[in-house]
Amino acid sequence: MPYRVFARDRDMNLVGEIDTWIKLDFVVRFCQQGAWQLLIKNGTPQARLLQQGGGIVIYQDGVDWPVFSGPVDMIQRYWTTVQHTGPGSLYIGGKCDNTVLYGYLALPGAVVTPAGSVPMPIDKQWLGSDSRPIAGPAGQAVWAEADMALGSRALQDRAQPRVSVGPNPGPIGKPVNQAVRYDNLGTLIEGWYKDKEFGYRMAWSPSSRKVELKVFKPRDLSKEVRLSPELGNLREYVWTLSAPRITRAIVACRGEGKERYVFQRIDAEGERQWGCIREQLVDRRDIPLKTGPAGQPELVLKKNSDGTEDVGTNPEGGEWTPELAKAKEKLAGLQKARADAQKRYDEATKPEEKQKAAAEVSAAQARLLPAVLEVQSATEGAKRFMLAHYLKAVEDAAAAALKEGEKNGNFQVYPIDTPQCAFGKDYFVGDKVTVAVDGEEYADVIREVNITVENGGQTETVTPKVGQQGEGDPLNLYKTVWEMREKLRKLEARM
Repeated sequence: MPYRVFARDRDMNLVGEIDTWIKLDFVVRFCQQGAWQLLIKNGTPQARLLQQGGGIVIYQDGVDWPVFSGPVDMIQRYWTTVQHTGPGSLYIGGKCDNTVLYGYLALPGAVVTPAGSVPMPIDKQWLGSDSRPIAGPAGQAVWAEADMALGSRALQDRAQPRVSVGPNPGPIGKPVNQAVRYDNLGTLIEGWYKDKEFGYRMAWSPSSRKVELKVFKPRDLSKEVRLSPELGNLREYVWTLSAPRITRAIVACRGEGKERYVFQRIDAEGERQWGCIREQLVDRRDIPLKTGPAGQPELVLKKNSDGTEDVGTNPEGGEWTPELAKAKEKLAGLQKARADAQKRYDEATKPEEKQKAAAEVSAAQARLLPAVLEVQSATEGAKRFMLAHYLKAVEDAAAAALKEGEKNGNFQVYPIDTPQCAFGKDYFVGDKVTVAVDGEEYADVIREVNITVENGGQTETVTPKVGQQGEGDPLNLYKTVWEMREKLRKLEARM
């Protein structure tokens, strides 16, 4: 049997091997939560090894390190009159040990110590900042957040002594720079690994008998590991082209009736290839644009009480341009000086004081007019900037709609483990491999592997997902699959 399953207790000790199971399914995912499920006969000594708080450790023949480990999250008893008779069967399952990070939040409130940032207690978070900045290489940031959440810098009631985050791995991966505010830690890290220049894995260690965090740089095995029918390590492949669901995105903004600004973007290539037109309305009344008398887009602005236009603030809450911010700050200072001069005039009791204060009011008033004109000029510049900003927002909304409904190319491969090339021994999730099919080569990272073993280990299925491939997954493989199709058509034409 290529895979051996062991049960572990809540103290992370292996308590026995399970070799009487009926079916084993597990999914190994790159920088995400994997999953497992075991079907075993109920009431047996081996079934009783798997308890709440415990878990499993799966070894692969010829590999020293566990290929999978994870806790028990679900126990389901199953009985029928046909197949699962007598005491019935048990479905026992859960996630992989990466799930540890998905149980924690990135707390915003922290204090800086010689050992690094330390989270403030939950009931003291209100004393800290609304958000906490994270900056540095992605791999190092994963380690730091894990250490703060459950490691040496964790709050006492959050620490997990049976989990080790290990030493600082150093600079691995591209820099991250963002603020966190009660973000789920596992989900947060999912947004960092997409550049494929770092990876992490949490798995049970046979030496420490703990779940250990490993941060690493993925291996480029695209020249060493090749999956191809000609090499005998690919039993099946399926490629699928799907027509676009949207070929024309029509974005409608805030204006009403004939003033409503409407923008259209067309996927001309998709319409040409598939011979279809599929329109989609994108309602963006939050974008303050309307159609002017000349048919051109204009800003929709409110009027202030003095008749001037209110341009509001940018999405970050500041002024639209530095020039407008400077002009407004200058005007505010002069208005204060004018108000102070007026106050001195109103409070003056002697004629000479009144005369002096009146002169100050007149001088302050004279300085106000150029400042008002400067704000008006800066406002016009800000309006041009705003218009460009919102026009880009319209274009981005159209592009996003087309992206969501774009033509699709799925590519699924089903390899065969051979002595020269086997999952777990020669390649793992996070590694970059090459798939060679129909005269085309595609190299990308293995992000997921589904493994099913049944019939006492006689039937085994290993299904990796390379890059963004997968049944029903959104792909960036349309061009690759289209080129495969075109090559195949030309080859058939010559036969």
